[in-house]
Amino acid sequence: YGLREPPFSIDADPRFIYHGQSYDRVAQQVLDAIRQRDGIAILTGEAGVGKRALCRVVVEQLDHRTLASFVADPLVTPEMLIRKALVDFGVASTADIRTGRLSKASREDLKSALQDFLFSLAPIGAFAVIIVDEAHTLSQDQLAEIRALVETGGEEQLLQILLVGEPPLLRTLSRSSLRETFGRVSARAVLGPLPEDEISGYVAHRLHVAGAGPRLEFQPAAIARLYELTRGNPRLINVLADGALERGHLQRAKTVTGSLLEAAARELDLIPPSPPSVLRRIATVVLFLLLVLAGAAAGTYVFRSQVAALIRQWQAEPAAPAPPRPELPAAYQPIPLPERVQ
Repeated sequence: YGLREPPFSIDADPRFIYHGQSYDRVAQQVLDAIRQRDGIAILTGEAGVGKRALCRVVVEQLDHRTLASFVADPLVTPEMLIRKALVDFGVASTADIRTGRLSKASREDLKSALQDFLFSLAPIGAFAVIIVDEAHTLSQDQLAEIRALVETGGEEQLLQILLVGEPPLLRTLSRSSLRETFGRVSARAVLGPLPEDEISGYVAHRLHVAGAGPRLEFQPAAIARLYELTRGNPRLINVLADGALERGHLQRAKTVTGSLLEAAARELDLIPPSPPSVLRRIATVVLFLLLVLAGAAAGTYVFRSQVAALIRQWQAEPAAPAPPRPELPAAYQPIPLPERVQ
């Protein structure tokens, strides 16, 4: 197809980001939360919707007075998180962290170094933000320690923290031990999947960035099926579209059709099992009834002596006497009136 690079790579390359209305709205919400120095901001979304890429877009839009640290793997101790932030902020080098003066520093020493740096930003009107990705994997204790880290920014809120994770993060923050701490966080954004009317633009944008010519396109039937199978999840869109593009290349197809997409979905096991037909349901019910009858017949044969005894006992029992019939009152007979004398 003459492409310069794979158009549907799952790597978070900012050039391939499709700025749809819903995506840009959430990015603006996150950017406003950081600029307003809310202390804590929360971004949630299902896996594969592009949260990490959105965060990188937000960082690129911050001005030179906002220093950012991106922690992609939060499964670390608070000490390691602070060390990572100090390196990103330029306070220490990687060598200082590994073998130098901060390699064996205590948590209080690290927090003190971070606080000194933050206070140095106040005279120039600057502040810092730490973006913690995959925050839904953190324990309650880790989240509480991160929340306490915000206090190193002082009353001027010189340190902002953006927690990024999947929806379980909100359930963790709503637990009793954290509800009072995070319940007042008003800066919350939710990144959802692509709406159906943006799928075509998303695919066309990525093809264009990769160097595709105008002849290479996904037919409307393929776009519609792409949404049905992925429900707008960008990661699944990329996987399925890449598979369809590869099959189209092998078949020398000029455009990606619905059949190519369907074949790629089957190969990737992305097609959900179809519901049983009406005839199949009827056959299942009939088979169930036959099995029940067969089981009853087998039980009757196995316990035939007991069943025969019950039948004989039932036949030998005298019939219950009929209840007495109540006497009904006689029918009303009208009394004839005497004849009128003329």
